[in-house]
Amino acid sequence: MADISAFPAITKVLQHGDNIVNLTAGAALTAGQVVGAHETGVSGEVIPHVAGAAAVVGVSLYDVASGGAAAIASVGCIVTVANADDTTAIDAGHWVTVDDNAVGGTVSVIVATLDVVGITIDDIAGGGTGRVLIMPSPNVTP
Repeated sequence: MADISAFPAITKVLQHGDNIVNLTAGAALTAGQVVGAHETGVSGEVIPHVAGAAAVVGVSLYDVASGGAAAIASVGCIVTVANADDTTAIDAGHWVTVDDNAVGGTVSVIVATLDVVGITIDDIAGGGTGRVLIMPSPNVTP
């Protein structure tokens, strides 16, 4: 198991759904990154999420500079996200959570009680990308 060292380019994040929330980027966002509420509690701001940070809000649909307007896919949308691990695949049907990868905004399979991002729709190869149905939920044990 090894963390990916760079967030992969995702050209089509939104696969299905229209629950889009317009917020402000509290840091630079990359298309496909899982984002969370700003750690300092700044109203209406989201940042790339890393495990242990504030609550999951959704997934950034586009690259956005810090301070820019951010379109965030939220609950019920199916989006393409990045696997945090460059060797271990995530099978379809598994619940995923935000990973602690320093790249930020990546996912891994839930192995304990964590903040849930959603459920995988596709298999996601190690270091690859795949679709997830966004269903954030705190403290869920598989």
